[in-house]
Amino acid sequence: MLYLKQKAIINMTYTEELLSRADEVIPRVTLEDFKNDANSKVMIDVRQHDELKASGTIMESIHVPKGVIEFRLNNNDEISFDTSIYVFCAIGVRSAIAGYNLKKVGYKKVFNLVGFQDILDQGAEKQLLI
Repeated sequence: MLYLKQKAIINMTYTEELLSRADEVIPRVTLEDFKNDANSKVMIDVRQHDELKASGTIMESIHVPKGVIEFRLNNNDEISFDTSIYVFCAIGVRSAIAGYNLKKVGYKKVFNLVGFQDILDQGAEKQLLI
C-alpha cells in the first residue's frame, strides 16, 4: 500500500503534491464558519494585486500575496500564532498552499475559504479597490 501511495506521489506534479499535502492539514471551510469563529481572526486574500484591482476583494479582508505571506504575518504584531487565519484566492489552490506554509511556520488555526467567487456566493460583501 505504501508503495502505491509513493508511486502516485511520484507521478504528481510538484504543485499537485503540495496541494494534496495542504488539503490534508488545512480544512476547507465556509463563510459561516468564519462568522461563527469567536477567536481573534483575520481573513486574507492571497491573490496578486492585479487580480484585486480587476475584481475587488471581500469586505474587511486584508491583502497579503501568497509569495510573502509567511514573512508579512511573522512581522505583524496583531496576528499571533493563535489567531484564526482564513485564507482565500481565486479557486482555492494558492490559499491551500499559503495555509500549509503558515501551518509549517507555527500558526495553529489556519483555514481555507477556497475561492473568491465561492465566498461571494455565500453572501460576503465585495469591496472594490480604488
